[in-house]
Amino acid sequence: MPKFEKIPVIIDTREQTPWEFDDEMFTTERGTLTTADYSIRGLTDVVGCERKSLGDAVGTFIAGWSRFRRELYRLSAMDYPLIVIECNLEDILAHRYESDASPASVLGRINSIIIDHGINVVCWGSRATSITMVERYLIQLHKKLGGVPQ
Repeated sequence: MPKFEKIPVIIDTREQTPWEFDDEMFTTERGTLTTADYSIRGLTDVVGCERKSLGDAVGTFIAGWSRFRRELYRLSAMDYPLIVIECNLEDILAHRYESDASPASVLGRINSIIIDHGINVVCWGSRATSITMVERYLIQLHKKLGGVPQ
């Protein structure tokens, strides 16, 4: 039986609370990524996943918008960019964050990221659920792209 090739994930060194991936399916290493918090070794210009807690997302999307737009331009140059917010959509709608920004403003910025920059923004729930979905996402991309370039 052929041995399964683990997917080599790079975690940006600036990521302060890094996700822990299933070590039976992934290897992880810390490295400096120009864009995003997570990528696949050898595909860092193609695949990028930016992780945000709800509070960080709101702060970045509202108060930090000018700076974050530079990140969005870099992300949008990738074939498979993704922004994951560790929350449910209901958390935004119910204003379960500390900022005074209205839920409508936060949702407007999310839609701007999707429409104006072509980057998917997802609210997959808890941190654990978000990790599971990103693992599945990376596995499918790894298969689609034919593995990691040598």
